[in-house]
Amino acid sequence: MLRFAKDLFQSALGAVNDATLMQALKLMLYGMAGIFVVMVLIYLVILLLNKTTEKEARKEKEEAKKN
Repeated sequence: MLRFAKDLFQSALGAVNDATLMQALKLMLYGMAGIFVVMVLIYLVILLLNKTTEKEARKEKEEAKKN
């Protein structure tokens, strides 16, 4: 698999060796993991905001029904 990838990814700057390819894949993994973590954090913040504003929204609906 790595041999195929090395042959496929001949760079304009030169040949790609095993160490460079593995370093690039590791960097790509860190980037994708970072994006996933940020997406989870955004989701958790949205859940938290929904929980905190849910009571206020209910109160406003009840007041609107009374009027």
